[in-house]
Amino acid sequence: MPLRPTPLTQGIALVRLMVQSGHSLGVTTLAERLGMPKSSVFRLLRSLVELGFVQKIEETKRYTVSADIFDFVHEIASHFGKNLKLDGHLRRAASRLKCSVYLSMLGSRDTYVICGAGDEANTTRLGSHGPTHASSAGKILVAQLPEREWRRFAPDPGERPATPYTNRDPEKFVAQIAQARATGVAWNIRESDREIVSLAAAVREPFLPRARLAVALVLRYDELRYRDQTELENAVLKLAASLERELGGR
Repeated sequence: MPLRPTPLTQGIALVRLMVQSGHSLGVTTLAERLGMPKSSVFRLLRSLVELGFVQKIEETKRYTVSADIFDFVHEIASHFGKNLKLDGHLRRAASRLKCSVYLSMLGSRDTYVICGAGDEANTTRLGSHGPTHASSAGKILVAQLPEREWRRFAPDPGERPATPYTNRDPEKFVAQIAQARATGVAWNIRESDREIVSLAAAVREPFLPRARLAVALVLRYDELRYRDQTELENAVLKLAASLERELGGR
């Protein structure tokens, strides 16, 4: 059953629409695209302007996302508990292992990057997400769930793959999850980006029955031939254990 629209969900939808459009929009256009009355859109805009998320361009009477919204984004990124506590560890690991390092969480169907360090961890990566079945972090987190839930994250053979290497076979996905559970490490070989490979291990937190965080080592595909895969697996497991100790999970 779809959620009943509320001012909060409508406000978020409005801001997302502005971000995705890339340019200013008028009240009429916003109302048409959101399927809402103009009066409701106007009230939402007034509230969002007061919050500093949206600004009105007086000359055109159109609206756009305010630069002040980055204060809110920065607040989340810098003060999210895991990021604040583990940022230094990720930076040192990226330097020591000569690769990028991501910390990710599992969503309903996608896996989200919440923190990163290294050459591939630029600012646009924060919050980036993709299908769980094409993510090393996603796979290892699914492996922590009961087996009856695995297929919920399996690829739909009819959906468009991210790359020619993206797995579209649900049975192969289940086999990958079983292997990840057995070894403690999951791989993504060019499934989300044809130039990138990654491997991930779960990071457990205190007082939680199963892991909701995963740490991934990310490197260019053409670098993989020069790296020992067993050493990489041992490295990501060791890094996950050190992050757990920092979080008080061990």
